Amino acid sequence: MDESAWWPEGIAQSTIDEANLEGELRTSFGRTTTWDFKPFLSASAWQEAPGKGIVWGQWVSEISNVEILSSSSSGIVVVLNEMFQADIQPFGVGDDVSRLSRYGPWKEVLENQSIHLPVGGWTVDGHDRVLIYPRHPRTSATNNEEQVLAMVKHLGAIHSSLATFETPNTERRWNERLKSMEDELKTKTMWRAPHSSSTVGLPRLHLSLERLVDVDGVTKFVPLSRSLAEHLLCQNDRLPSLASLMILERQWSAEKPLSEAQRRLLLETWSHSCPSQWSSQPALSTVRGGAWVWRYHAALLELAQATAFADKSTVERCKAWLHDVSRLQAHLGTLRMWKSGQWVGVTSLIVAFFSSRMETLSTTQSLLLAVLGGVIIFASNAIYRMKDPKPY
Repeated sequence: MDESAWWPEGIAQSTIDEANLEGELRTSFGRTTTWDFKPFLSASAWQEAPGKGIVWGQWVSEISNVEILSSSSSGIVVVLNEMFQADIQPFGVGDDVSRLSRYGPWKEVLENQSIHLPVGGWTVDGHDRVLIYPRHPRTSATNNEEQVLAMVKHLGAIHSSLATFETPNTERRWNERLKSMEDELKTKTMWRAPHSSSTVGLPRLHLSLERLVDVDGVTKFVPLSRSLAEHLLCQNDRLPSLASLMILERQWSAEKPLSEAQRRLLLETWSHSCPSQWSSQPALSTVRGGAWVWRYHAALLELAQATAFADKSTVERCKAWLHDVSRLQAHLGTLRMWKSGQWVGVTSLIVAFFSSRMETLSTTQSLLLAVLGGVIIFASNAIYRMKDPKPY
């Protein structure tokens, strides 16, 4: 097994042996728990359920063969008896995945969606260590536009099924998570967004176009654990569906930048399968954050994970994208100047009113000043809306 694939060599401040001995991974991003998962790469460790923590759902104990399928920054994937597949997470990164199956109301609404939920697993101190799935053929959709759009449609439907569990806009926390990544990554960018009230938080789903399975002819997402970098740098926040969509968009554009038409098609496909308010003009408005701030968020997450695992090519790609963000932010700064024009108009209206009452100006002059104020307010808002960058 290639240890470098799952070990965060870019930020680790302890060796693998030290981390296993201490039960803690020390990194430049912070600390989290770790454990010795290597016994689970052989059949003997599966014969009995672990005694520590919570073993939930179906534990497959009659295992005679364990085959390592893959090893990556997302963890280790093994095949058990050619019938089951298990995701092994070496580090404590939360229990986002197991909660989808363990919490009855969420599981009930997700069962008919295109998401392949685990049937069992092992969770210790609020962190998923092992997640067990029935095995199905793996596939991916990163290079096929038709497949990507199909999965985007599924994403909208999955989140729509969770709409009854939505929570209100938490823009303060969302902006804080951007700041925490900016500060640690030492980026030269800064973005804070006044999100629309139509942008709501949902139970967290970590989905990837590279982790799909074919279940009886239906392509489904395999939910992933939170990335190590996100766990170390960010709070466990609920995020809107738009945030997940922009993460998928970034995965699709990994090999070749998307055109404006492709980005537009992605947004339109998603909007047709989710509540209309999530894709309303206020929700997508760039001056309020919209799709672009979540693209920025996706780029920061990718940069953080690439930095953690010393993926130099991805780091450079993310930094190049962030460099272009400065031009967009400069445009938004100009728009705020136009928006401030409405206060000039409001001031003109106030002056006109009191001048008329105090008779410091004639009725005609006060009326002209009021009309001028109204025109300024209308013009500044019209220009502000007209120059709002498109969400795609």
